[in-house]
Amino acid sequence: MNRAVFLDRDGTLNYDSKDYVKSVEEFKIFKNTPAAIRKLTDAGFLIIVITNQSGISRGYFSEEELERMHQKLRQKVDEAGGRIDAIYYCPHHPDDNCNCRKPGPENINKAAKRFDINLANSYFIGDSKKDIVAGKKAGCKTVLVKTGIKDYSEKAIQNWEIQPDSIFSDILGAAKMITGQHSEDGDL
Repeated sequence: MNRAVFLDRDGTLNYDSKDYVKSVEEFKIFKNTPAAIRKLTDAGFLIIVITNQSGISRGYFSEEELERMHQKLRQKVDEAGGRIDAIYYCPHHPDDNCNCRKPGPENINKAAKRFDINLANSYFIGDSKKDIVAGKKAGCKTVLVKTGIKDYSEKAIQNWEIQPDSIFSDILGAAKMITGQHSEDGDL
């Protein structure tokens, strides 16, 4: 069975926006994202993005524009020597009560079945409580990165019912920990 690192997108791999990331022009990848994904790729992990994109159902952008954003992400990662194996997204509105929207684990489970992934030996990295819940529900180790637009105060995180296994300032710190390299940040 394979190992994977599941990655949230907005706030984890790229800058998030309270007004949604609506176009390829607004889609700005964090400086450390390509290098972090390369480290994880080189360590033998499958790289799978799991993202909620309700902006589609809200009419803020099209699936074609979303694909252009994902092409930009893949290109930057490829240029750095990394790889993204798959991207799963939920296009539904939160009120639709679909099964593919995080914190539900359906898209993680779909990927696990498709790629023969051992979830207990895999990680979910995200910037929000719903990412941590989705990763835990799927049986992954979870890592919170503080690069989104959420409240990352110690008090706020301690109030979460489900706690991340590790917390890092960004995806590169998380990638170093996962691959066994030293990082300045620490585990919980």
